Amino acid sequence: MAKIWAILKEMLYLIKKQKLYFLAPILFVLAVLAFLVYYIGPSVVISFIYAGI
Repeated sequence: MAKIWAILKEMLYLIKKQKLYFLAPILFVLAVLAFLVYYIGPSVVISFIYAGI
């Protein structure tokens, strides 16, 4: 979990530094998806593809 928090903190730092606030929701969704794939497995990605999201 420490790595995930470090990645999120770095992501927020870069967003604030570069003033790219419009990217925050996209990066957050990608971070959550990466977390799910890492802990649950690739079946999560397949369910998103089949659902058409």
